[in-house]
Amino acid sequence: MLALRRRGWGMRLGLGAVTGIVWSLGLVGFWLYPAVEEHLATGPLAAAALTIAAAWTYGGAYLAAFALVYGWLPSPRWLAAPAVWVLLEQVRIRALGGAPWGLLGHTQHGFLPLAQLAELTGVEGLSFLVLMPAAALAERGTMRRTGLAVAAVLAVSASGFGALRLRAFPPGQAPGATPRVAVISGHNLAGDPLAAYLEATASAPASALTVWPEAAVPTYLAEDPVARERVARAARARGWLLVGAPRHSGRGDAQRYFNSALLFDPEGRLVAAYDKQRLVPFAERSPLLALGIVARPFSPGTTDAPLATDRLRVGPLICWEAVFPDLARRYARQGVDVLVNLTSDRDLGAGAEQQLAFSRFRTIETRRWLVRASGTGPTLLVDPAGRIRRDETLRLPSGVSAGTTFYVRYGETMTWLAATLLGVLFLRRTTNDSAPSGANAASRSNSIAS
Repeated sequence: MLALRRRGWGMRLGLGAVTGIVWSLGLVGFWLYPAVEEHLATGPLAAAALTIAAAWTYGGAYLAAFALVYGWLPSPRWLAAPAVWVLLEQVRIRALGGAPWGLLGHTQHGFLPLAQLAELTGVEGLSFLVLMPAAALAERGTMRRTGLAVAAVLAVSASGFGALRLRAFPPGQAPGATPRVAVISGHNLAGDPLAAYLEATASAPASALTVWPEAAVPTYLAEDPVARERVARAARARGWLLVGAPRHSGRGDAQRYFNSALLFDPEGRLVAAYDKQRLVPFAERSPLLALGIVARPFSPGTTDAPLATDRLRVGPLICWEAVFPDLARRYARQGVDVLVNLTSDRDLGAGAEQQLAFSRFRTIETRRWLVRASGTGPTLLVDPAGRIRRDETLRLPSGVSAGTTFYVRYGETMTWLAATLLGVLFLRRTTNDSAPSGANAASRSNSIAS
Protein backbone atom coordinates (compact mmCIF):
# COMPACT_ATOMS: atom_id res chain seq x y z
CA MET A 1 0.00 0.00 0.00
CA LEU A 2 2.98 2.28 0.46
CA ALA A 3 3.79 1.73 -3.21
CA LEU A 4 0.23 2.69 -4.19
CA ARG A 5 0.22 6.01 -2.41
CA ARG A 6 0.06 9.04 -4.75
CA ARG A 7 0.06 6.86 -7.87
CA GLY A 8 -2.25 7.30 -10.81
CA TRP A 9 -4.91 4.70 -11.44
CA GLY A 10 -2.96 3.11 -14.30
CA MET A 11 0.16 2.66 -12.20
CA ARG A 12 -1.88 1.28 -9.29
CA LEU A 13 -3.59 -1.21 -11.57
CA GLY A 14 -0.26 -2.31 -13.03
CA LEU A 15 1.40 -2.74 -9.65
CA GLY A 16 -1.63 -4.62 -8.34
CA ALA A 17 -1.70 -6.92 -11.37
CA VAL A 18 1.98 -7.82 -11.04
CA THR A 19 1.69 -8.34 -7.30
CA GLY A 20 -1.49 -10.37 -7.74
CA ILE A 21 -0.11 -12.81 -10.29
CA VAL A 22 3.14 -13.28 -8.34
CA TRP A 23 1.24 -13.88 -5.10
CA SER A 24 -1.34 -16.25 -6.59
CA LEU A 25 1.24 -18.32 -8.49
CA GLY A 26 3.38 -18.49 -5.35
CA LEU A 27 0.35 -19.75 -3.43
CA VAL A 28 -0.89 -22.43 -5.84
CA GLY A 29 1.40 -22.67 -8.85
CA PHE A 30 3.81 -25.26 -7.42
CA TRP A 31 1.06 -27.84 -6.97
CA LEU A 32 -1.57 -26.65 -9.46
CA TYR A 33 0.68 -26.92 -12.53
CA PRO A 34 1.47 -30.65 -12.14
CA ALA A 35 -2.17 -31.34 -11.25
CA VAL A 36 -3.39 -29.59 -14.42
CA GLU A 37 -0.80 -31.32 -16.57
CA GLU A 38 -1.76 -34.77 -15.29
CA HIS A 39 -5.49 -34.36 -14.75
CA LEU A 40 -6.25 -32.67 -18.07
CA ALA A 41 -3.54 -34.57 -19.98
CA THR A 42 -2.19 -31.37 -21.51
CA GLY A 43 1.31 -30.44 -22.65
CA PRO A 44 3.61 -28.24 -20.58
CA LEU A 45 2.69 -24.99 -22.36
CA ALA A 46 -1.06 -25.60 -22.14
CA ALA A 47 -0.74 -26.61 -18.49
CA ALA A 48 1.26 -23.47 -17.73
CA ALA A 49 -1.31 -21.28 -19.51
CA LEU A 50 -4.21 -22.87 -17.62
CA THR A 51 -2.36 -22.56 -14.31
CA ILE A 52 -1.71 -18.86 -14.88
CA ALA A 53 -5.31 -18.32 -16.02
CA ALA A 54 -6.71 -20.05 -12.92
CA ALA A 55 -4.34 -18.24 -10.55
CA TRP A 56 -5.22 -14.88 -12.07
CA THR A 57 -8.99 -15.46 -12.33
CA TYR A 58 -9.46 -16.74 -8.79
CA GLY A 59 -6.77 -14.77 -6.98
CA GLY A 60 -4.54 -12.26 -8.72
CA ALA A 61 -7.35 -10.23 -10.29
CA TYR A 62 -8.63 -9.29 -6.85
CA LEU A 63 -5.32 -7.79 -5.76
CA ALA A 64 -5.34 -5.76 -8.96
CA ALA A 65 -8.88 -4.58 -8.17
CA PHE A 66 -7.86 -3.64 -4.63
CA ALA A 67 -4.87 -1.66 -5.88
CA LEU A 68 -7.04 0.15 -8.42
CA VAL A 69 -9.63 1.36 -5.92
CA TYR A 70 -7.13 2.09 -3.14
CA GLY A 71 -6.38 5.59 -4.42
CA TRP A 72 -10.07 6.52 -4.36
CA LEU A 73 -10.74 5.39 -0.79
CA PRO A 74 -11.90 7.88 1.83
CA SER A 75 -9.97 8.65 5.00
CA PRO A 76 -9.02 6.98 7.23
CA ARG A 77 -7.71 4.35 4.85
CA TRP A 78 -6.69 2.12 7.74
CA LEU A 79 -10.45 1.50 8.07
CA ALA A 80 -11.52 1.83 4.44
CA ALA A 81 -8.86 -0.50 3.00
CA PRO A 82 -9.72 -3.49 5.26
CA ALA A 83 -13.41 -2.94 4.51
CA VAL A 84 -12.78 -3.06 0.75
CA TRP A 85 -10.59 -6.13 1.20
CA VAL A 86 -13.36 -7.99 3.03
CA LEU A 87 -15.86 -7.14 0.29
CA LEU A 88 -13.48 -8.33 -2.43
CA GLU A 89 -12.93 -11.59 -0.59
CA GLN A 90 -16.68 -12.10 -0.56
CA VAL A 91 -16.65 -11.71 -4.35
CA ARG A 92 -13.85 -14.31 -4.52
CA ILE A 93 -16.00 -16.76 -2.56
CA ARG A 94 -18.87 -16.41 -5.03
CA ALA A 95 -17.76 -15.24 -8.49
CA LEU A 96 -17.45 -17.90 -11.22
CA GLY A 97 -18.32 -20.61 -8.73
CA GLY A 98 -15.99 -19.19 -6.09
CA ALA A 99 -12.52 -20.07 -4.86
CA PRO A 100 -11.82 -18.84 -1.30
CA TRP A 101 -8.31 -20.26 -1.39
CA GLY A 102 -5.76 -18.34 0.65
CA LEU A 103 -7.93 -15.61 2.15
CA LEU A 104 -5.95 -13.17 4.24
CA GLY A 105 -7.57 -14.40 7.44
CA HIS A 106 -6.39 -17.93 6.66
CA THR A 107 -2.88 -16.83 7.62
CA GLN A 108 -3.95 -17.10 11.27
CA HIS A 109 -4.82 -20.80 11.15
CA GLY A 110 -1.80 -21.61 13.29
CA PHE A 111 -2.40 -18.87 15.88
CA LEU A 112 -5.42 -20.39 17.55
CA PRO A 113 -6.15 -17.65 20.13
CA LEU A 114 -6.76 -15.13 17.35
CA ALA A 115 -8.36 -17.69 15.04
CA GLN A 116 -11.21 -18.20 17.54
CA LEU A 117 -12.64 -14.89 16.33
CA ALA A 118 -14.07 -16.88 13.42
CA GLU A 119 -16.78 -18.08 15.82
CA LEU A 120 -18.18 -14.55 15.66
CA THR A 121 -17.13 -13.09 12.31
CA GLY A 122 -15.96 -15.97 10.14
CA VAL A 123 -12.63 -15.61 8.37
CA GLU A 124 -13.66 -12.13 7.18
CA GLY A 125 -13.10 -10.62 10.62
CA LEU A 126 -9.58 -12.03 10.69
CA SER A 127 -8.88 -10.63 7.22
CA PHE A 128 -10.01 -7.21 8.45
CA LEU A 129 -7.75 -7.40 11.52
CA VAL A 130 -4.71 -8.62 9.59
CA LEU A 131 -4.90 -5.87 6.97
CA MET A 132 -5.61 -3.03 9.39
CA PRO A 133 -2.02 -2.53 10.74
CA ALA A 134 -0.60 -2.77 7.22
CA ALA A 135 -3.05 -0.12 6.06
CA ALA A 136 -2.14 2.04 9.05
CA LEU A 137 1.58 1.79 8.23
CA ALA A 138 0.81 3.23 4.80
CA GLU A 139 -0.59 6.36 6.49
CA ARG A 140 1.45 9.22 7.95
CA GLY A 141 1.71 11.09 11.23
CA THR A 142 -1.24 11.02 13.59
CA MET A 143 -3.30 8.88 11.21
CA ARG A 144 -0.63 6.17 11.28
CA ARG A 145 -0.31 6.20 15.06
CA THR A 146 -4.06 6.12 15.57
CA GLY A 147 -4.53 3.25 13.15
CA LEU A 148 -1.76 1.18 14.71
CA ALA A 149 -3.12 1.81 18.20
CA VAL A 150 -6.65 0.75 17.22
CA ALA A 151 -5.33 -2.33 15.41
CA ALA A 152 -3.27 -3.34 18.46
CA VAL A 153 -6.24 -2.95 20.81
CA LEU A 154 -8.49 -5.01 18.55
CA ALA A 155 -5.87 -7.75 18.07
CA VAL A 156 -5.20 -8.02 21.81
CA SER A 157 -8.93 -8.06 22.58
CA ALA A 158 -9.61 -10.73 19.97
CA SER A 159 -6.70 -12.85 21.23
CA GLY A 160 -7.97 -12.53 24.80
CA PHE A 161 -11.42 -13.66 23.70
CA GLY A 162 -9.84 -16.58 21.85
CA ALA A 163 -7.75 -17.64 24.84
CA LEU A 164 -10.90 -17.83 26.95
CA ARG A 165 -12.76 -19.79 24.28
CA LEU A 166 -9.89 -22.29 23.94
CA ARG A 167 -10.41 -23.23 27.59
CA ALA A 168 -13.95 -24.28 26.76
CA PHE A 169 -12.60 -26.89 24.34
CA PRO A 170 -9.78 -28.80 26.05
CA PRO A 171 -7.42 -30.79 23.79
CA GLY A 172 -8.15 -34.42 23.08
CA GLN A 173 -11.29 -36.44 22.79
CA ALA A 174 -13.75 -36.82 25.65
CA PRO A 175 -12.57 -39.59 28.03
CA GLY A 176 -14.83 -42.60 27.99
CA ALA A 177 -16.77 -41.37 24.97
CA THR A 178 -18.22 -43.88 22.52
CA PRO A 179 -16.44 -44.54 19.19
CA ARG A 180 -18.75 -42.88 16.72
CA VAL A 181 -16.81 -42.53 13.45
CA ALA A 182 -14.06 -44.85 12.13
CA VAL A 183 -12.19 -43.61 9.07
CA ILE A 184 -10.28 -45.69 6.54
CA SER A 185 -7.84 -43.57 4.52
CA GLY A 186 -4.94 -43.81 2.13
CA HIS A 187 -5.77 -46.58 -0.36
CA ASN A 188 -6.95 -44.70 -3.47
CA LEU A 189 -3.70 -45.41 -5.33
CA ALA A 190 -3.71 -49.14 -4.59
CA GLY A 191 -3.91 -51.55 -7.50
CA ASP A 192 -7.43 -52.48 -6.41
CA PRO A 193 -8.67 -49.61 -4.20
CA LEU A 194 -11.95 -51.31 -3.35
CA ALA A 195 -10.21 -54.48 -2.18
CA ALA A 196 -7.77 -52.42 -0.10
CA TYR A 197 -10.59 -50.51 1.61
CA LEU A 198 -12.54 -53.70 2.27
CA GLU A 199 -9.51 -55.35 3.86
CA ALA A 200 -8.72 -52.32 6.04
CA THR A 201 -12.37 -51.99 7.05
CA ALA A 202 -12.57 -55.58 8.23
CA SER A 203 -9.87 -54.92 10.84
CA ALA A 204 -11.04 -51.45 11.92
CA PRO A 205 -12.52 -50.94 15.40
CA ALA A 206 -16.29 -51.10 15.73
CA SER A 207 -18.07 -47.75 15.47
CA ALA A 208 -21.42 -46.21 14.65
CA LEU A 209 -20.25 -45.10 11.20
CA THR A 210 -17.35 -46.07 8.94
CA VAL A 211 -16.12 -43.55 6.37
CA TRP A 212 -14.16 -44.05 3.16
CA PRO A 213 -12.70 -41.02 1.31
CA GLU A 214 -13.64 -39.37 -1.97
CA ALA A 215 -13.31 -41.72 -4.98
CA ALA A 216 -12.55 -44.70 -2.74
CA VAL A 217 -14.72 -46.64 -5.18
CA PRO A 218 -13.56 -45.51 -8.62
CA THR A 219 -16.41 -47.16 -10.57
CA TYR A 220 -20.09 -46.40 -10.95
CA LEU A 221 -21.77 -48.90 -8.62
CA ALA A 222 -24.96 -48.83 -10.68
CA GLU A 223 -22.96 -50.31 -13.58
CA ASP A 224 -20.89 -52.74 -11.49
CA PRO A 225 -23.12 -55.14 -9.52
CA VAL A 226 -20.11 -57.08 -8.23
CA ALA A 227 -18.53 -53.99 -6.68
CA ARG A 228 -21.88 -52.91 -5.28
CA GLU A 229 -22.39 -56.26 -3.61
CA ARG A 230 -18.90 -56.12 -2.08
CA VAL A 231 -19.68 -52.71 -0.61
CA ALA A 232 -23.10 -53.88 0.60
CA ARG A 233 -21.49 -56.92 2.24
CA ALA A 234 -19.07 -54.64 4.11
CA ALA A 235 -22.00 -52.55 5.35
CA ARG A 236 -23.85 -55.66 6.54
CA ALA A 237 -20.75 -56.74 8.44
CA ARG A 238 -19.90 -53.37 10.01
CA GLY A 239 -23.03 -51.25 10.05
CA TRP A 240 -23.45 -47.78 8.59
CA LEU A 241 -20.92 -47.07 5.81
CA LEU A 242 -20.25 -43.75 4.03
CA VAL A 243 -18.39 -44.20 0.74
CA GLY A 244 -16.96 -41.70 -1.73
CA ALA A 245 -17.88 -42.75 -5.27
CA PRO A 246 -19.15 -41.28 -8.55
CA ARG A 247 -22.74 -41.81 -9.59
CA HIS A 248 -25.02 -40.81 -12.44
CA SER A 249 -28.72 -40.27 -13.03
CA GLY A 250 -30.92 -39.99 -16.10
CA ARG A 251 -30.34 -41.43 -19.55
CA GLY A 252 -29.12 -40.30 -22.93
CA ASP A 253 -28.64 -36.58 -23.32
CA ALA A 254 -30.25 -36.03 -19.91
CA GLN A 255 -27.69 -38.16 -18.09
CA ARG A 256 -25.83 -36.28 -15.38
CA TYR A 257 -22.73 -37.28 -13.44
CA PHE A 258 -22.00 -36.52 -9.79
CA ASN A 259 -19.09 -36.73 -7.38
CA SER A 260 -20.91 -38.24 -4.42
CA ALA A 261 -20.88 -39.60 -0.90
CA LEU A 262 -23.07 -42.72 -0.67
CA LEU A 263 -24.56 -43.89 2.62
CA PHE A 264 -25.27 -47.62 3.12
CA ASP A 265 -27.30 -48.90 6.05
CA PRO A 266 -26.55 -52.04 8.14
CA GLU A 267 -28.62 -54.11 5.72
CA GLY A 268 -26.41 -53.12 2.81
CA ARG A 269 -28.93 -50.81 1.16
CA LEU A 270 -28.00 -47.49 -0.41
CA VAL A 271 -30.30 -45.19 1.57
CA ALA A 272 -28.97 -41.70 0.86
CA ALA A 273 -26.50 -39.81 -1.28
CA TYR A 274 -24.90 -36.40 -1.14
CA ASP A 275 -23.73 -34.87 -4.43
CA LYS A 276 -20.86 -32.42 -4.35
CA GLN A 277 -22.07 -28.86 -4.90
CA ARG A 278 -18.83 -26.88 -5.12
CA LEU A 279 -17.11 -28.37 -8.15
CA VAL A 280 -13.43 -27.70 -8.80
CA PRO A 281 -12.93 -25.41 -11.83
CA PHE A 282 -10.78 -26.79 -14.66
CA ALA A 283 -11.03 -30.30 -13.14
CA GLU A 284 -14.70 -31.13 -12.50
CA ARG A 285 -16.22 -28.25 -14.44
CA SER A 286 -15.21 -25.54 -16.86
CA PRO A 287 -15.06 -22.08 -15.26
CA LEU A 288 -17.17 -20.88 -18.19
CA LEU A 289 -19.53 -23.17 -20.09
CA ALA A 290 -18.29 -21.82 -23.42
CA LEU A 291 -14.74 -23.01 -22.74
CA GLY A 292 -15.58 -26.71 -22.67
CA ILE A 293 -12.26 -27.65 -21.03
CA VAL A 294 -13.63 -30.67 -19.12
CA ALA A 295 -14.71 -33.46 -21.45
CA ARG A 296 -17.35 -34.94 -19.14
CA PRO A 297 -18.00 -32.46 -16.34
CA PHE A 298 -19.77 -33.32 -13.14
CA SER A 299 -23.06 -31.64 -12.32
CA PRO A 300 -23.39 -29.80 -9.01
CA GLY A 301 -25.62 -31.24 -6.33
CA THR A 302 -28.72 -29.33 -5.35
CA THR A 303 -29.39 -30.36 -1.74
CA ASP A 304 -27.44 -29.95 1.48
CA ALA A 305 -29.56 -32.08 3.80
CA PRO A 306 -27.40 -33.94 6.35
CA LEU A 307 -26.91 -37.68 6.02
CA ALA A 308 -28.51 -39.42 9.00
CA THR A 309 -27.80 -42.78 10.58
CA ASP A 310 -29.66 -44.17 13.56
CA ARG A 311 -27.29 -42.35 15.95
CA LEU A 312 -25.53 -39.61 13.98
CA ARG A 313 -26.30 -36.66 11.77
CA VAL A 314 -23.39 -36.09 9.41
CA GLY A 315 -22.52 -33.04 7.31
CA PRO A 316 -20.54 -34.31 4.28
CA LEU A 317 -18.03 -32.03 2.59
CA ILE A 318 -16.33 -33.44 -0.51
CA CYS A 319 -12.78 -32.30 -1.28
CA TRP A 320 -12.41 -28.52 -1.28
CA GLU A 321 -15.97 -27.93 -0.09
CA ALA A 322 -14.35 -27.78 3.35
CA VAL A 323 -12.75 -24.48 2.26
CA PHE A 324 -16.17 -22.84 1.75
CA PRO A 325 -17.90 -21.57 4.90
CA ASP A 326 -21.53 -21.56 3.76
CA LEU A 327 -22.17 -25.30 3.47
CA ALA A 328 -20.71 -26.17 6.89
CA ARG A 329 -22.72 -23.31 8.41
CA ARG A 330 -25.96 -24.64 6.89
CA TYR A 331 -25.19 -28.10 8.25
CA ALA A 332 -24.62 -26.66 11.74
CA ARG A 333 -27.98 -24.89 11.53
CA GLN A 334 -29.55 -28.29 10.87
CA GLY A 335 -27.93 -29.73 13.98
CA VAL A 336 -25.32 -32.12 12.57
CA ASP A 337 -23.13 -33.93 15.09
CA VAL A 338 -19.96 -33.95 12.99
CA LEU A 339 -18.56 -32.63 9.71
CA VAL A 340 -16.97 -35.26 7.46
CA ASN A 341 -14.54 -34.16 4.75
CA LEU A 342 -14.12 -36.89 2.13
CA THR A 343 -11.18 -35.93 -0.05
CA SER A 344 -8.95 -37.67 -2.56
CA ASP A 345 -5.89 -35.36 -2.33
CA ARG A 346 -4.55 -37.11 -5.42
CA ASP A 347 -4.37 -33.99 -7.56
CA LEU A 348 -3.66 -31.55 -4.74
CA GLY A 349 -0.18 -32.74 -3.81
CA ALA A 350 1.28 -30.14 -1.45
CA GLY A 351 -1.97 -28.21 -1.78
CA ALA A 352 -3.56 -30.76 0.57
CA GLU A 353 -1.78 -29.09 3.49
CA GLN A 354 -3.25 -25.74 2.47
CA GLN A 355 -6.73 -27.23 2.20
CA LEU A 356 -6.37 -28.72 5.67
CA ALA A 357 -5.23 -25.37 7.08
CA PHE A 358 -8.18 -23.53 5.56
CA SER A 359 -10.72 -26.17 6.63
CA ARG A 360 -9.72 -25.74 10.30
CA PHE A 361 -11.89 -22.62 10.35
CA ARG A 362 -15.03 -24.68 9.67
CA THR A 363 -14.61 -26.31 13.07
CA ILE A 364 -14.15 -22.97 14.85
CA GLU A 365 -17.08 -21.35 13.03
CA THR A 366 -19.45 -24.21 13.85
CA ARG A 367 -17.79 -25.69 16.99
CA ARG A 368 -18.06 -29.16 15.47
CA TRP A 369 -15.45 -31.86 15.01
CA LEU A 370 -14.29 -32.33 11.43
CA VAL A 371 -13.17 -35.77 10.30
CA ARG A 372 -10.86 -35.75 7.28
CA ALA A 373 -10.79 -38.96 5.24
CA SER A 374 -8.00 -38.75 2.64
CA GLY A 375 -7.58 -41.03 -0.34
CA THR A 376 -3.79 -40.67 -0.40
CA GLY A 377 -2.92 -39.41 3.09
CA PRO A 378 -3.63 -40.16 6.73
CA THR A 379 -6.87 -39.70 8.61
CA LEU A 380 -6.94 -36.41 10.51
CA LEU A 381 -9.36 -35.12 13.12
CA VAL A 382 -9.86 -31.40 13.75
CA ASP A 383 -11.45 -30.51 17.07
CA PRO A 384 -13.97 -27.67 17.66
CA ALA A 385 -11.13 -25.27 18.48
CA GLY A 386 -9.19 -25.99 15.27
CA ARG A 387 -6.55 -28.32 16.74
CA ILE A 388 -5.39 -31.13 14.45
CA ARG A 389 -4.70 -34.66 15.62
CA ARG A 390 -3.88 -37.86 13.79
CA ASP A 391 -6.33 -40.59 14.74
CA GLU A 392 -8.55 -43.01 12.87
CA THR A 393 -11.47 -43.01 15.28
CA LEU A 394 -13.57 -40.13 16.53
CA ARG A 395 -15.18 -40.60 19.94
CA LEU A 396 -18.10 -38.40 20.87
CA PRO A 397 -20.15 -38.35 24.07
CA SER A 398 -23.72 -39.47 23.52
CA GLY A 399 -26.56 -36.97 23.67
CA VAL A 400 -24.39 -33.84 23.63
CA SER A 401 -25.40 -31.10 21.20
CA ALA A 402 -22.84 -28.60 19.90
CA GLY A 403 -25.42 -25.80 19.66
CA THR A 404 -25.03 -22.88 17.27
CA THR A 405 -22.45 -20.11 17.29
CA PHE A 406 -23.02 -16.44 16.48
CA TYR A 407 -21.54 -17.01 13.03
CA VAL A 408 -23.79 -20.01 12.38
CA ARG A 409 -26.88 -18.02 13.38
CA TYR A 410 -26.13 -14.73 11.64
CA GLY A 411 -23.61 -15.54 8.93
CA GLU A 412 -21.69 -12.87 7.08
CA THR A 413 -22.33 -9.97 9.45
CA MET A 414 -18.73 -8.84 8.95
CA THR A 415 -19.43 -8.30 5.27
CA TRP A 416 -22.43 -6.09 6.05
CA LEU A 417 -20.42 -4.20 8.67
CA ALA A 418 -17.62 -3.62 6.14
CA ALA A 419 -20.07 -2.37 3.53
CA THR A 420 -21.76 -0.09 6.07
CA LEU A 421 -18.43 1.27 7.31
CA LEU A 422 -17.29 2.01 3.78
CA GLY A 423 -20.57 3.73 2.98
CA VAL A 424 -20.31 5.92 6.10
CA LEU A 425 -16.74 6.92 5.25
CA PHE A 426 -17.68 7.86 1.69
CA LEU A 427 -20.71 9.79 2.93
CA ARG A 428 -18.58 11.67 5.44
CA ARG A 429 -16.08 12.61 2.74
CA THR A 430 -18.85 13.80 0.45
CA THR A 431 -20.37 15.86 3.25
CA ASN A 432 -17.02 17.39 4.18
CA ASP A 433 -16.22 18.21 0.56
CA SER A 434 -19.54 19.96 0.01
CA ALA A 435 -19.42 22.02 3.21
CA PRO A 436 -16.62 24.42 2.17
CA SER A 437 -18.14 24.97 -1.25
CA GLY A 438 -21.45 25.89 0.39
CA ALA A 439 -19.75 28.31 2.75
CA ASN A 440 -17.84 29.94 -0.13
CA ALA A 441 -21.05 30.37 -2.09
CA ALA A 442 -22.72 32.07 0.87
CA SER A 443 -19.71 34.37 1.30
CA ARG A 444 -19.81 35.41 -2.34
CA SER A 445 -23.54 36.11 -2.08
CA ASN A 446 -23.02 38.35 0.95
CA SER A 447 -20.28 40.25 -0.85
CA ILE A 448 -22.53 40.94 -3.83
CA ALA A 449 -25.35 42.06 -1.57
CA SER A 450 -23.10 44.53 0.20
